[in-house]
Amino acid sequence: MNTIKSIFSIALLISILSACETPLTNIPPSKLPQAESKLVVNSIISPQLPYINVLVTESIPLFTKTEATERRVENATVKLSDGVNEITIPYDTDNKLYSIPQSKFPIKDSKTYYLSISDNARSVTAKCTVPGKKPVIKSYEFDTMLVDNSYMKDTVLTLRMSWQDVPGDTNYYKLDAEIDYQYSVGVVTDNNEIREELLTDNFHFYWQGQEGKSEFMSDKYLDGNIMNSLLGKFNYFRPRQLTMADGEKETYTPKHKVLGVLLQVLNVDSNYYKYMRSIEITGNSDTPFAEPAPLYSNINGGLGCFAAYNAAQLKIVFPNKR
Repeated sequence: MNTIKSIFSIALLISILSACETPLTNIPPSKLPQAESKLVVNSIISPQLPYINVLVTESIPLFTKTEATERRVENATVKLSDGVNEITIPYDTDNKLYSIPQSKFPIKDSKTYYLSISDNARSVTAKCTVPGKKPVIKSYEFDTMLVDNSYMKDTVLTLRMSWQDVPGDTNYYKLDAEIDYQYSVGVVTDNNEIREELLTDNFHFYWQGQEGKSEFMSDKYLDGNIMNSLLGKFNYFRPRQLTMADGEKETYTPKHKVLGVLLQVLNVDSNYYKYMRSIEITGNSDTPFAEPAPLYSNINGGLGCFAAYNAAQLKIVFPNKR
């Protein structure tokens, strides 16, 4: 039985004993499993990303007297290498992670990259290979649908797209679509009037909750074929109730306009796919007595994921109408 399963079994035993009115404080610390804090690393690299970002935290051992689940590590030495060249990635105090523009260390197709991190007391390493080929987006279709049930009434922009699988290898894909969305918000003034403010922001379509599937797919049994996405959805902003200066309620209906959508099909490496799938499996487990599923990790000496992708991108500009 591995360490994670052992800890889960002991924790489960403690919860059962607690249910029988046996306080946890009656168990001496020497009887509890001992574990040290580990470095936790998360970094995704890609030729399409403008920055190379590395998030470094440390795990909180079980039974530690804190409500925190992780702590940022700000004093580590973070190095990235392609086997020939190496760069040290500085800490970004504003965003609380290690970051450099990719222009200083370009990420290239098919190359293997090596990550090393140390904080004097601990050291971890990892490697990943950028997929060499991009899929080809073949078609896309936008539509709208009205959701009208006892919970809500909403208008939804939908998206389906298809792409040509990269033949001759096992490929893993992640679907993504980023929408440039212009919308208005109502602000109540001191004169008891509603002033409109126009904003523009980026949002993402969502793909989860359909037949137990998500935005992650593999080409198993479909090598070299045309692959089809699930139905992507984006909810337009709904009318909302505003409280006026005199205490009365007014319904404000936002104006909105879709400026464009960036379609992406990410050809992700196996590390990315396995890590995200393990998160999905853990999140979907709602049975307390189910066998625990440990999160995938390719960080030697620590926890987390260092992974890569290569993406097909297609920018769609919408007609200038509301």
